[in-house]
Amino acid sequence: MSRLRDYLRQQVLPRVGIDFYLPTEDRRILEKVIFPYLLARSDLNRILFVGCEIYTRGYRRLFRERDYQTIDVNPEHRKYGGRKHITGSFERIGQHYGPATLDVVVCNGVCGWGLDERHSVDAAIAGTFSALRPGGLFVLGWNDTPQHRPFDFRTSPSLTLFSAFCFPPLDSAEYLTATSSRHTYNFFEK
Repeated sequence: MSRLRDYLRQQVLPRVGIDFYLPTEDRRILEKVIFPYLLARSDLNRILFVGCEIYTRGYRRLFRERDYQTIDVNPEHRKYGGRKHITGSFERIGQHYGPATLDVVVCNGVCGWGLDERHSVDAAIAGTFSALRPGGLFVLGWNDTPQHRPFDFRTSPSLTLFSAFCFPPLDSAEYLTATSSRHTYNFFEK
């Protein structure tokens, strides 16, 4: 049964225009709390979402009125990305975006899921800081479990470039979701 379900999710539903979303608490926070806040702010137009998968395909519809862009290292994931998509590593964001060209960067479930080395994470965060305009927002989502946290991402030296941002809907700069993966969101402002 799971093979049929996976086939339907990955092959059939996208071809008929039906988007698939993950029914987890961390995704609920992302899609029902974080995204509506970003969409309500008219000053946040140019948005980069890091990492694409079948369950992120529908985000291009959510952000259809914005300049929604994506980046993913896997060339096969382009089909789940935005109209503007870069096949490449988040670590090299600075090679793809000039200084102060983005309003928001959302990196969710990438650190600890392929971007694991301290120097790589630090390069990605430093590149994000450069690519964001003054006042731009950086949302970092990660799992606080040993298998997906090779080191504490909050200790990246590049994060000291940012200011913690108290995210209004959650009234916090850090939010731990009620999940077994201890998925955590950190919010920063340039």
